[in-house]
Amino acid sequence: MARSLNKKYFGNRNVGTAATTDNGIGGEGVARVTIGGSWSGFTAGTTTVTFSAPQLPTGVTATGTAVLTGDAVTSVTITNKGSGYTTAPSVTIVDTDIGAETTGTAVAVLTTDSGPVGSSTNQENAILVSANTTGAGAKLGDIVRQVGARRFKVRTADGVANCTLKGSAVSGQGQMTITATDSDGGTYFVTKISAHRITVTQGTGTQFASDTSVQWSFAAPVAGQTLKVANA
Repeated sequence: MARSLNKKYFGNRNVGTAATTDNGIGGEGVARVTIGGSWSGFTAGTTTVTFSAPQLPTGVTATGTAVLTGDAVTSVTITNKGSGYTTAPSVTIVDTDIGAETTGTAVAVLTTDSGPVGSSTNQENAILVSANTTGAGAKLGDIVRQVGARRFKVRTADGVANCTLKGSAVSGQGQMTITATDSDGGTYFVTKISAHRITVTQGTGTQFASDTSVQWSFAAPVAGQTLKVANA
């Protein structure tokens, strides 16, 4: 009998740096903000930094403070890296005091991308799912509990429900997808998953036929041998 998934793949422990609770959400936090261009006219006491909300449900929104040299923003100190980000958030830096500010660029960098070039790997173990839990459409989410090889209790921003893996895009309530990619970047829908193997239906990928059982991991896929499952 195939082994069930390890619980480490269900959400994870990527909480924000503050004393906040986010239900073990997956995704990443903000490692730093890259400042570019020309900045002037800012005052330390009235300058604020705002990050957009994370994509995954119950994630923690990152926070930070602007560092000024004279009247120019030169960096951002991250006060809470946040969690639940699958793509980098937008960063807004404004001076609430009325004046004529010159604003440059501010780009958030996620924790997955914070190492040397070419070294980026996801620091988290959560399998990324898309699920329709309430009939309101497919949303990104996390696995809460495994019900069967094809069925999981899933949390999205809309709520929690038992959902069944589908070999194509989600089209109705109670459906979910997990995707995988091959070494050529081809995609597959996972229709069954266990501790070490997945059964897939072809999306754009051609290395493996539909209904094939393949070894999976979060590492770079090996041509004709393994697939990489999407992780949050």
